Amino acid sequence: MHSPKILIIGGVAGGASAATRARRSNEHASIVMLEKDGFVSFANCGLPYHLGGVIQDRAKLLVAKPELFQKRFNIDVRIRHEAISINRESKTVRVRDHAQGRDYDEPYDRLILAPGAAPLMPDVPGIRAQGVHSLRNIEDMDKIMGELSQARHVAVVGGGFIGLEVAEQLRERGLAVTLVERSPQVLPPLDPEMAEPLRRELLRHGITLITETGFTAIAEKNGKATGVVLANGKTVDADMVILGLGVRPSNRLAVESGLTIGPTGGICTDSHMRTNDTSIYAVGDVAEYALGTTGGRGRIPLAGIANRTGRLAGEHAATGKSTAAPSAWGTAIIKVFSLAAGITGESLKAALARGMKARAIHITANHHAGYYPGAHPITFKLVYEAGTGRILGAQAVGVAGVDKRLDVIASLLHFRGTVHDLAQFDLAYAPPFGSAKDPVHMAAFAAINDLEGLAPLVQPDSDLSSYQVVDLREDDERAELPLSGVTGEKHITLNALRGRLNELDKAKPTVVLCHSGLRAHVATRLLKENGFNVFNLSGAAYIRDMALHRPKTPVTPQGASCGPTKACGAAGTVTVDSHDEFQPANVLEAARGGALLLDVRSPAEFRSGRVQGAVNLPLENVNAESVRAEMTERENTSVLLLCASGGRAKVAAQKLKASGIRTFVIQGGTRACQQAGLPMEGDARSVMSVERQVRIAAGLMVFAGVALGTFYHPGFYGLSGFIGAGLMFAGITDWCGMGLLLARAPWNR
Repeated sequence: MHSPKILIIGGVAGGASAATRARRSNEHASIVMLEKDGFVSFANCGLPYHLGGVIQDRAKLLVAKPELFQKRFNIDVRIRHEAISINRESKTVRVRDHAQGRDYDEPYDRLILAPGAAPLMPDVPGIRAQGVHSLRNIEDMDKIMGELSQARHVAVVGGGFIGLEVAEQLRERGLAVTLVERSPQVLPPLDPEMAEPLRRELLRHGITLITETGFTAIAEKNGKATGVVLANGKTVDADMVILGLGVRPSNRLAVESGLTIGPTGGICTDSHMRTNDTSIYAVGDVAEYALGTTGGRGRIPLAGIANRTGRLAGEHAATGKSTAAPSAWGTAIIKVFSLAAGITGESLKAALARGMKARAIHITANHHAGYYPGAHPITFKLVYEAGTGRILGAQAVGVAGVDKRLDVIASLLHFRGTVHDLAQFDLAYAPPFGSAKDPVHMAAFAAINDLEGLAPLVQPDSDLSSYQVVDLREDDERAELPLSGVTGEKHITLNALRGRLNELDKAKPTVVLCHSGLRAHVATRLLKENGFNVFNLSGAAYIRDMALHRPKTPVTPQGASCGPTKACGAAGTVTVDSHDEFQPANVLEAARGGALLLDVRSPAEFRSGRVQGAVNLPLENVNAESVRAEMTERENTSVLLLCASGGRAKVAAQKLKASGIRTFVIQGGTRACQQAGLPMEGDARSVMSVERQVRIAAGLMVFAGVALGTFYHPGFYGLSGFIGAGLMFAGITDWCGMGLLLARAPWNR
């Protein structure tokens, strides 16, 4: 076997994989790997988790040290050696040894370029101030770790994968975090409704989120960063700024040596990762790959494809042969607190932007059999081509099982599979692991029904004003999740639909929906068989709520600047994301972080039992002025609202909606907090709750109406009917007038 001299520039994912594969393929080759930084073969995807303390031992991030490469693989690894230029005619690389302060020429027979990519650092004022960081390598991580003990407020700029991971980990560490993203949503590769659960999860864990806002400068004082200046001129206060704006390929060597550069800035490569100079290869973040769905080429800055193609390039450089490089599908996944979210292939918005005839189906189903304990719902979106049914991509969000479903679709993508193939996939099933009809199967079935016209779909964000809308959900479901963006819908449950067809207009196109889509499919088939032009709303009411959610709330500024938990500047307004849900388990942490825990029940109820540290302000007294007074007195920055079960807290949130105060409704109220194990105060035996008083009063009035109607005058039956209608209204709207009146009664004060 021949013994080529293989020179590799870059010693992380692609470069290290190329070096070790080259050695395993050719024991006689001479292999040299240059790395301009101080570490090779480190786990760069693990860097955020060391910042958060999840990976406590820093050494575990160092996958292989130079000594291991030398002893095990006979590879000459030279750290702090930077490639300065390439001479293609003489086949040499000019190298700068930063440790010795000298330059020299290194010859090669085969050259593999794996310099990776550099973080985007826009040329704005203050960008080089102390406390401004990116996170690319071990040195970056060490600098951040060295300053974290002095930081209280961190601004993370960029809501992509790195930005979300860093924001989550620093929040878990106990720091106040503001996340700034120029796009309307976090994790821009996802479709908006699939990113919405992540937004809510960030807010539930106390991260301040500012979207649709770029930045123009880093505020600084005496050379140290003090915040981020937003595009609207307002400032987010911060002791530390971490930029996660994406990366640019480190292609200078390729450009200066005349290698062909593609439209995305990556180095053009062939099926064996060779450049237009066949003795030079390119892999990793600096290279362009064949893109699976389009057949074109582009950059995919992910570790998986870098490792796999680095391996193939190393083998080809060492032996002259290898299998062809795979297409890249961009499969990626992220953890955001309790949620996982990921994507493979094309999103619907990307596919449509590329001119593809793409369609999509949304499914919400448990990650394993629902009757087995511990089942968690997965929201799954499958994107496919109209006509052929070829799978174009998928996205998933959930607590568990997200990776499994994405990997199934990634396998189908690799083999150019269709929804018909997916419907027949033989997947492992037992109740603790899955269901006989897995969520990916259900998505395939729905897609086939759509393609074949059995149950055609409309997308969840569609304008439904020209449709006859039939809501199949039960009253309690409708009360819990009102239908977004629709007025005048028909409320007919599935079991009653067959007997109430005469209430519907066959001449109008009809959309049916339920909570997650299964009942709507049955109704779609029933109506189609009866001559209706009917469509199933993809993802039903749940996904429509995600798709139409308006994530931005105007915030009236209270000070000269803004921090991770307060609004911005006094001269105008800035839009800060907010949401009205908060998990009971996070209440105490939020209260310690500056949130006012405001109990809007009656004083008597409050005395009977309350979350420790809560402040009482009865609902009838809730207004912007009274709440601000409570906040000012205690120097609070946001408000957590609670009542007995959540209804009155939501009314309070509505009253404060236009005030600019950041409000969150605690899910399930005081009862849920008690069940979550939060410390409680008060004597539950000292008073009767308003809810019990409402039940007693309503029952008494219904009984009185029936009794008086029977024995005195039939007109009194109307009293019972009125009370019944009021209770139904309260259940649907979560607003109870009787409860509000009773709360004002003297015995409740």
